[in-house]
Amino acid sequence: MTFTGGPLNLLNGKMGISAPHRSVPVMKLIRFHQPKSKKELEDLITRHSTHQCACGIVSRGSVVSFGENLYKAQMSYWGEYRFSRKECIQWEYDLFITQSIKGGLMEKKAIEILNSLLPQFIFSEAEGYIDEELRVDITVVAGGNLIAGIQIKPLTFMKMRSTVITFSQNANKKWGNPVYYFYYDDKEEFINTIELINLIKDQSSKGQ
Repeated sequence: MTFTGGPLNLLNGKMGISAPHRSVPVMKLIRFHQPKSKKELEDLITRHSTHQCACGIVSRGSVVSFGENLYKAQMSYWGEYRFSRKECIQWEYDLFITQSIKGGLMEKKAIEILNSLLPQFIFSEAEGYIDEELRVDITVVAGGNLIAGIQIKPLTFMKMRSTVITFSQNANKKWGNPVYYFYYDDKEEFINTIELINLIKDQSSKGQ
């Protein structure tokens, strides 16, 4: 079973199983509660579906229930069950828990790197509408003005189905500022740092 670009990834995207308003804005949850383990994040997702929290985040279920939704969606989309319930639950676990934990760590790493290389700019975690609807992970501020956004993606993102990439890009386009992609490889090393720095500098110079 392939995680990125496979049939379950297609099904999940087409049926909107993991859309934040139908599941949980997991990165927002991670930023607020900063779970230290996969188990803690899984428990947070479940608890936010049954209890109100001061953070205001609401989950529409547990990782297991998201997997159940993916499993049931097969019949309406394909007219058959190609994957077992266990496989669907594991897929959603990998998405919401494994990949999200890693994504959160890589966002923090990116901010540290960029703030050290470009101290004249301010790099911060995106929040609210910019994060959830525009698919921006990091905001870039220069001279008190918001000039750009950054998405943190694994290198495998470039090999995903064009519909997945286009969905992300279309969300970015709703914003008036450019959104740049910062890629990391399987060794968790960023691969286009110099290119990104040049893009940010160029964008800043346009506003001067």
